[in-house]
Amino acid sequence: MNKKYSFPELQEKISASQKILLALPPHPSFDQVAATLALFLPLQAIGKTVFVTCPTPMTVGFNHLVGVDKISERIQGTDLIVSFDYPADQIEKVSYNDENGRPNLVVQVKNGAPRLSESEAQFSYGGVSVDLMIVCGLKEVDSLFAGNDYPTQNIINIDIDPTNSGFGQVNVIDTEASSLSEVVLGIISGLGLPLDVDTAQNILNGIWARTRSLNSSRVGADTYESVAVCLRVGAQKPEEIVEQEKPEIFATKPKPELPTREKSEQPRPQSKPPADWFEPKIFKGASNA
Repeated sequence: MNKKYSFPELQEKISASQKILLALPPHPSFDQVAATLALFLPLQAIGKTVFVTCPTPMTVGFNHLVGVDKISERIQGTDLIVSFDYPADQIEKVSYNDENGRPNLVVQVKNGAPRLSESEAQFSYGGVSVDLMIVCGLKEVDSLFAGNDYPTQNIINIDIDPTNSGFGQVNVIDTEASSLSEVVLGIISGLGLPLDVDTAQNILNGIWARTRSLNSSRVGADTYESVAVCLRVGAQKPEEIVEQEKPEIFATKPKPELPTREKSEQPRPQSKPPADWFEPKIFKGASNA
């Protein structure tokens, strides 16, 4: 693909990052989700710890995209936090030991204190910190975090919308692309990231949805090349979805009328022939005087 993105900068950012967050806008389009998951899979394949977040829940329409179950409404950290619904002043000591290579957290209550029940233990994740955030299809990053601190200031911004504010340290804003999925395939190809059949299928699905089965005026040479790349990897062409349109109603043209004669022009009825009309006619020649 002949994409001229900032590949050296993209490579530098991704190579230097271990924990990567992929962020979707609220109520994302099918193409945006497909493109984000298409980027999630190869980043995970090269050993990166990748999180995917979207502030609004996924709907049933996204279910056949590979990796949709990895999208979380909250940004979860990697630190496991164990908390207890139990008075802290009744805890004598919290210790840690390693038994047969398995870590144990030991909570001892004070003498005479009620027994600490398993049901009182609650688990959550903290330590939300990532090395790199990749935002897909978002004009302003502030609208995603609503004034909260970003998990990182290191941001790659990917979009096809010309009104995007370019808030990233690296911006890939391709206003000529048919879809965000096409842009992501250009990034994957340009960086030499692995492209398996699941990634290719997500990309192809995204392109298909965004371009209305390749019927959009934005479809160009790169779009067809992207489709070809995905098909060669093993992706299957999505079933064509045709919206039911109202049949066009044509006005029935009146049949041309045959020329008719006005009453005044109607042929007059013939008069009755004279009585000798049917008798033999005798023609007499004139005699010479």
